[in-house]
Amino acid sequence: MDGMAHKLADDTETPTRRITVYFDGPTPEDALILEYAATGTEAGEFTSAAAHAGLTVTVDGDVRPDLRRLPCRSLWR
Repeated sequence: MDGMAHKLADDTETPTRRITVYFDGPTPEDALILEYAATGTEAGEFTSAAAHAGLTVTVDGDVRPDLRRLPCRSLWR
């Protein structure tokens, strides 16, 4: 499989995990919570990197159709 075909195959993999990322703000009202859909591999790689950076992240199987895909997901494969 050439590089482009491999990339297209990866982009069609169905997300099975919801990643929730929590960012603290100066006050509790300023906290930011972002949710993304990801594959199991993407979720594992992203969670490891995020935890290393000091972020709080949860992963579960509550994937909804309205969730955005994890940005830059090719970094987390």
